[in-house]
Amino acid sequence: MEKHVETIFSLDMPYRERMKVVRSVYRGQGGPRVAVVSGIHGDELEGLYLCHRIAAWLDWLAANHPQSLLGTIELYPGLNPLGLDTLARTVPPYGVDLNRTFPGHAGGVMPQRIADCAMRALAGCALVVDVHASNIYLREIPQVRINHLFADSLLPLAENMNVDVIWLHGAVTVLEASIAHSLNAQDVPALVVEMGVGMRLTPEYTEQLLAGLLNTWQQLGVLAADLELPAVQRRPRLAHEDNVYYLNAATSGLFVPNVAHWMEVRKDGLLGRIVSPLEGQTLAEVRSPVDGVLFTLREYPLVYEGSLMARVMAHA
Repeated sequence: MEKHVETIFSLDMPYRERMKVVRSVYRGQGGPRVAVVSGIHGDELEGLYLCHRIAAWLDWLAANHPQSLLGTIELYPGLNPLGLDTLARTVPPYGVDLNRTFPGHAGGVMPQRIADCAMRALAGCALVVDVHASNIYLREIPQVRINHLFADSLLPLAENMNVDVIWLHGAVTVLEASIAHSLNAQDVPALVVEMGVGMRLTPEYTEQLLAGLLNTWQQLGVLAADLELPAVQRRPRLAHEDNVYYLNAATSGLFVPNVAHWMEVRKDGLLGRIVSPLEGQTLAEVRSPVDGVLFTLREYPLVYEGSLMARVMAHA
């Protein structure tokens, strides 16, 4: 097994420093290439810890079963290094969402150049997994999000990822200017993973996804078939536009939940209350519209009228 760190993009900074985007490459015996991308948004840290855990597992593999790496695994922990340095979702100083600039432009401004370089670096991969956390307001159960245009080819890959939900939709994370949509449009299979909460780590979610990634890579021929791996324990539920319900605040105040994330809920069951921080009154009750499971729950308690508090996926 060969291991090295490469710079895929660099740019002079105003004070003669250099901004670099780097990747770790673990190369085996010439099999398929796969990649994990994270840090597109600087306030999402779950993917950075996942890259650490993959690197640690690959170091163990190199010491114990070096011939079991048949392909190449690439880790891109921080595509937006300036955003990560400042905990900014966008790319400083442009204020541009990097995940709205793909496939990029080699002669454009810095975000467009990073996007273009990443697309060229990832070309030819058998699978790219783009890992995101939620924002600081919401906690998400581990899920794969797939644009319905690519569902036929991506669903078989997603089903082995050990996540709790596969969500088929055309929402923001899978729009045309995102890295995943751009890669899929160029016939590079790409999955979007969303899990946890912004600016935090959820180690149990990381271990869950790590097991799914290793098993998926084994099925793709990147890892030897006889290598013993952590078991995939979860079979995902399928979410789509007809069975996902959004719970938005009817009024402003403090949202106080009385349920836990990924909990079974009943229609009209009480999920929480919106209370007044000024007076001792309940301003609104939050109740489930259906029987289902709570797969998104608000982490930040302050809400304004219309703020998203939870998502419930209805039972089939």
